[in-house]
Amino acid sequence: MSASFETVSVVDVHKDNIQTIWPSLMLALKSATYVAIDTELSGIGNRKTLNAKLLEDRYKSMSESAKSRSIVSLGLSCFKLTEVTACDSTPVTNGEGEDCDDENKSTKSNKWVFSVQTFNITALCSDEYIVEPPSLEFLVDHGFDFNKQYAKGISYYRGPDRPDFAGPSFLRQLFISLLVSEVPVVFHNALMDLMFLYQNLYTNLPTSSAMFLADLTEMFPNGMIDTKYVTDFQHRMPASYLEYVFRKRQRDNYFGIESHRSYCTIDNPNYAKMSDQVIVCNVKLPQSYTTDIPEEQVDKLKDSVCEVFGGHGWCGKGSKCKRSHDIDLILDLDQFVQTKKRRKRKRRRHNKENSELLEESNDTVDDSIQEVVTPMENDEDSESHAKEITLPGDILKKPVEIVRSGSHRAGFDAFMTGFILSTYIAQYGSYNGSLLLKDLGVEQMKNSIYLTGKDHPLNIVKSSFAKTSKEHRDKFMKLKIGRPLES
Repeated sequence: MSASFETVSVVDVHKDNIQTIWPSLMLALKSATYVAIDTELSGIGNRKTLNAKLLEDRYKSMSESAKSRSIVSLGLSCFKLTEVTACDSTPVTNGEGEDCDDENKSTKSNKWVFSVQTFNITALCSDEYIVEPPSLEFLVDHGFDFNKQYAKGISYYRGPDRPDFAGPSFLRQLFISLLVSEVPVVFHNALMDLMFLYQNLYTNLPTSSAMFLADLTEMFPNGMIDTKYVTDFQHRMPASYLEYVFRKRQRDNYFGIESHRSYCTIDNPNYAKMSDQVIVCNVKLPQSYTTDIPEEQVDKLKDSVCEVFGGHGWCGKGSKCKRSHDIDLILDLDQFVQTKKRRKRKRRRHNKENSELLEESNDTVDDSIQEVVTPMENDEDSESHAKEITLPGDILKKPVEIVRSGSHRAGFDAFMTGFILSTYIAQYGSYNGSLLLKDLGVEQMKNSIYLTGKDHPLNIVKSSFAKTSKEHRDKFMKLKIGRPLES
């Protein structure tokens, strides 16, 4: 598959096919370089307390949510790095015809090839749980089928192991298999997902955040990566919600080929024999772009976009919003603004250089200097804009269509998360012959979790003053000595 892949295949897993798919799922998990994970939930609780100023208050609020709400679907996307090959050794640009900053410059670039298997698992909690109308409305707006969940959801229970639970608990065993494999895990905005996974598929959450962090260091010894943290604090992007980052990185990855930068390609297995169990998600990039957009038209297009959704990836009006949630249009407008600012900076730089030339010559401006001073527009036009994305060429020829954002299935969200990391590995990582994540030069991304409203991450480290929780120690000891766990 090329860097401009157009579809993503997601295996749809439910109680009717879990036993058939289980061997493939286990093989994909155990052979993965890293596993990206996402959950869809029946609710998240009080938004204000979830973003409380003190970490311990946030933790207690999230704990209550994880104990009273449920996971309705679980997404796993298993990324296996299979090959890294060298590309042309040429100067690297930033994809927009300009040299990269010194810290990102390289005379070498690589093609990183990932084989990916993605699973969307429908879950049904057997315990009583709270369902929040806003969460249901959001899921329905994005294609979640609650009839299917109640008919085919894989049953599980929350909290500690229950030896008397009727039938196998595949989801809890899946989580144990994830821990046993010691594969690195990846999330986008990890804290809520981690706490729900712990309470719903492992055991009761500890009473303090310090104990929880200590437990995580043992559960995931090869670390975890939060792509929202990496996006906000290391890569730095105008917005960091999942759909925006994925689409931006998808575009940048594709244009990285022409810019002589490292890039990644994605290989999906051939699911021809099980097509009835596979969801095919369309991620095709727009085919045409233009940079020649009149200012008044750009303002009109800006007015057509939902500003709240554009900035945060979420709009309280949902499908009732009268403005566009089209992520490609949002990215096009952002790119247009960035291109305009870049041209202004370049114009100022040229004008300054020309002023210095005039001062040195102390002569009247002759024709040769006029050619230096005046060709700014032509100079811009002479540059290669093949790598610049602004607005689709035909967008001014038709009325603005109100477009909703994409699907929010847990499986596809997990794939987006894993793909984002693959592009960061290609951009910031290094290859020395090993295909293990720990050897790819991205250790600085590990074990830092994004905290909403904070200018610092939550670091996954074991404090010298905190012990692991007793329930975790009892359960984890069985894993370490190889005793079977109750499912």
